[in-house]
Amino acid sequence: MIQQRPGDVLEVFYEDNWYYLVVITKIFMFGGNIVYAFHGDGKKIDDFVPSTEKSGFNICTDLLLPKKEGIVKRIGKVEDPAKYLVINLIKGCHEHRKGMKAKEWWLYTVDPPMKHVARVARLTKKQSLAMDSGMFAFDLTAKKIHENYTPDQNPFIERGVFGELFS
Repeated sequence: MIQQRPGDVLEVFYEDNWYYLVVITKIFMFGGNIVYAFHGDGKKIDDFVPSTEKSGFNICTDLLLPKKEGIVKRIGKVEDPAKYLVINLIKGCHEHRKGMKAKEWWLYTVDPPMKHVARVARLTKKQSLAMDSGMFAFDLTAKKIHENYTPDQNPFIERGVFGELFS
């Protein structure tokens, strides 16, 4: 079983699908690493080459499930994993009820870890791209990868009249 480190490019086989990740941080929250998860359709990509031009998102995830029930393989290394951090922010709220919108957001930095930056009622477009707070089991990460999720799609973000984020 490999022990992932920042900069590792990982190929993960889990529940009959292939996933590709770049590890950005050491263990961060409750055993998870912040990674850049590349969007994909679950098909194996021979000679996968990571690029900041490929779509994906940042998420804190653990690899316990795929290590236990699948395969996690190191297939490369990137020189500067910080390049895969979309924005140096984590956003969180206390709203978790379906259909409800958050009335308040807390913003923290990724580096330095969890330094409080601001408390806001509404997120700007840029702030909405911040990684969602929390550590996600890999099955939830896999679901987000298949859905082409990005953090600005967080269901608790309030949007304007035309469905757009506030600026």
